[in-house]
Amino acid sequence: MKHAVSDLSNFIGTHVLSFQNPRVVCPPGTLTEQGRPNIIVATPRRSGTHVLIDLLLNNMPAYRTRPLYVDLDQCLKRTTPAHDLLTPITSRAGYIIKTHLPIGLDESVTTNGHVQRLIKDGIVLTVRRDRDAVIRSEMRWQDDQAETHADYEAAYDAFWRFWQDQDQIALDFKALFDPVRMQTLMDDLATRTRTATKVRFKPAPSPTGKTGIYANKALTRLLGRHAPLINTTIHTLKG
Repeated sequence: MKHAVSDLSNFIGTHVLSFQNPRVVCPPGTLTEQGRPNIIVATPRRSGTHVLIDLLLNNMPAYRTRPLYVDLDQCLKRTTPAHDLLTPITSRAGYIIKTHLPIGLDESVTTNGHVQRLIKDGIVLTVRRDRDAVIRSEMRWQDDQAETHADYEAAYDAFWRFWQDQDQIALDFKALFDPVRMQTLMDDLATRTRTATKVRFKPAPSPTGKTGIYANKALTRLLGRHAPLINTTIHTLKG
């Protein structure tokens, strides 16, 4: 029964109420420069990416924009000579930028001048989750099993080789669920960006509150930045 509810929720989220709408993410959303630094959430897949994005959106009102965040990897994949999605992502765009770079991308993007400037000028947050836990989660998440255990290992290692020398705020996966540590992070980011945090800290949701998770996901996709509590997660309850 638990898996049936999760599968139904994910089906609705994929085919009826997609997260890929202009209120939630660019692309397809369009950007308006906000005049502050970007916060770059750089993670391997299955490492708490959207948990951290949601902590930022729920605790830093200035970054609760339309769209809520930028998917840099999709911008890179969709940029063509006739359709350049990178140009509006300036160093002062003032958005949360999600990336798994270089996972799933052509190796040439790691030397792209625009991307390098974004990383240099942005505030980079990385999250390190145990390698075996990430790979187990990948194996559960990828239903078609097109990629192998070795593929996931190679992608994880490639990610950290690329980011290890970048200036970053390095977080441990477990820290995302520690309200004290996360509130301290939000206060630090507010100082760095000259913005403010919410008066009352909003922690990561408990995975046991499934009804609330589904409701917040739906409201986020319908209302974008006006949703009471942002939840940008894509698939639910897959580890």
